[in-house]
Order: sequence, then structure tokens, then C-alpha cells
Amino acid sequence: MYLVLFGVGAGFILLSLILGDLLDFDLDLDFDGASVFGLLRPMLIAVFMVVSGGLGLLLTPYFEWSGGGGIVLFISLVGGLGTAGLVNRFVIVPLNRAQNTSAFNIQDTVGTSAKVISPIPQGGYGKIQYSISGSLVTSPAKSEDGNPISNGENVEIIYIEKNTYFVRHSSK
Repeated sequence: MYLVLFGVGAGFILLSLILGDLLDFDLDLDFDGASVFGLLRPMLIAVFMVVSGGLGLLLTPYFEWSGGGGIVLFISLVGGLGTAGLVNRFVIVPLNRAQNTSAFNIQDTVGTSAKVISPIPQGGYGKIQYSISGSLVTSPAKSEDGNPISNGENVEIIYIEKNTYFVRHSSK
């Protein structure tokens, strides 16, 4: 039983790593709406299975002589649940929180002040740098009216077209 738990859990983790990294496929389906305490995520179930199976495999030889199969089962289940809870609390929740706060909509930058970090020649392209969601972002830029803008000048983002930021001298 412990070997099967360990094998299935480890297999799922390896499969999700291989498919996720090589094929950009996500096996970690979220069942947050139907979950009890948020622990019914496939990756957490796999962690539970690996830890429970591993603990069962490790402890069985030590308790086999005393008929302590129930003790091994209890320790492996508590260890698996505890580890899955800790992984959820200290790995998955912070990663989800960071992912939700670092993303922004590109259109939210319209009206934002920026600084030219690579001069924009007449009718050509340069680079701007601006701050959004606590991060500095560099993007390609073009002058709205086609006039050149020197390096270091403050500009305002007017609109965005095909990932090119159209800017004009800042009135601020």
C-alpha cells in the first residue's frame, strides 16, 4: 500500500514537471470552489501521497515486529497531511499571491509618466522606462507627433498600439 502511494504520487509529480516544462501543459487543476480547507489541489494530493507512502515504507520495518501497523498508518497519514498543509501555506499560497500582484494590464499604463532611456529619433523608435505595480518596466516607444525626444526626458504614455508605446513630452 505504501509503495503504491509513493509511486503514484511521485509519478504524478514527475509527469506534471515533464509536461509542464517541456510542453507548457498544466496538470495542477484548482478545485478551490469545492475544496475543504483548500487542500484538494492535485499537486498537494501528490505531496500527501509521496510523504505518506515514504513514511510508511521507512517506518514499517521498525514497527512490524510489534504489530504496530496502526501506528505506522497514523504517523504516515499525519505526516502526509502536515507536509501538504505546510507546502500549501508556505509555498503555494505565497506564489499565488505574488502571481496575482505582479501582473498588470498593459492598457493601465496609459496616462502614466515615463522616462526616455534610449533617445527617440524623428519618426523612429526608442525606449522608455516606467514604474507600475512596484516594478520598473522598459518598453519600445515612439513619439506621438513624430518629433525626436532626447534621452532622459520625461514623457507621458498616450496610447499603445502593437506593443509600441506612443508618448509625448510630459506636461508635469
